[in-house]
Amino acid sequence: MLKNYESMIVISPELSIDDSKKENEKITSFITENKGSIENTDEWGKKKLAYEIKKFKEGYYFVNYFQFDPEMISELERIYRINENIIRYNILVKEKKGGKNGS
Repeated sequence: MLKNYESMIVISPELSIDDSKKENEKITSFITENKGSIENTDEWGKKKLAYEIKKFKEGYYFVNYFQFDPEMISELERIYRINENIIRYNILVKEKKGGKNGS
């Protein structure tokens, strides 16, 4: 059963905007090639980081909303970790409205 996820990645500012988009496309392609589906992608562009990460003060932000097999999330995280151009990432499970606490 597929679950809904939200993932933010911050890509190195050393890349051009076009190259950063290609890096994000690699991620979305991995998801779709493994029976997931992309609902939406928000490109936030180059933003200043709240604090320095790997000696960078800026990064390109992308937020992907997708459905994916929970068993494949560890592989997605591995791809994030080994990609030197991704300086930070997170993956969140999106709860449906009216989640566990009924709100």
